[in-house]
Amino acid sequence: MSARSKETRGHIDWSSVRARLEQAAAATEEALNPSAKRAKEIMDNRARALAQVPAPARPADAYLDVVLFGLGKERYAIETRLVREVARLSDFTPIPGTPDFVLGITNLRGAVVAIIDSHRFFGIPRNGVTDLSRLIVLGTVRREFGILADETYGQAEIAADEILPPPGDVSGIGRGYIRGVTSEALIILDGTELLGDQRLIVGNREGSGA
Repeated sequence: MSARSKETRGHIDWSSVRARLEQAAAATEEALNPSAKRAKEIMDNRARALAQVPAPARPADAYLDVVLFGLGKERYAIETRLVREVARLSDFTPIPGTPDFVLGITNLRGAVVAIIDSHRFFGIPRNGVTDLSRLIVLGTVRREFGILADETYGQAEIAADEILPPPGDVSGIGRGYIRGVTSEALIILDGTELLGDQRLIVGNREGSGA
């Protein structure tokens, strides 16, 4: 490399450096002491931002909060507001003389809860109780009874306008217990109808821990 090339690469354009420094100083001065025109622009922008209409509040019934669970080969959901808890089924006591869809009763921290065999009650092929089985305890002010699910999948939020009327030829579950279905074949159970079915109320449900 020639000596002239080295000198060119090492040359500093001081006029360019001074110009950039002056631009930076001018920008800082403008930010700290804006002109009357710039100050008006800033105030107008702030006024427009403050005047923006906030997004309307979402209607309370626009979405449905549900607990997701499985029965047989289908996926189901029920409103969380009617679910007191989801518990692992450890043991239970059969009750003689009850309908065949009543599996028995169990004690949940002092509360005696009837266990409804969902497969028998809804007429779904039975898989049996496994380690994944969960008891979905329904109730409003207290635990009423629990429906046995093959497994649970957590919670979800479903847009109310995405819930379609149940088909006319519902197999297994009676139409009266179905609130609707989604386009993804999720079956939404009507928890209010279940809680209102006197056949599912078994004996003295509450103990001292209610």
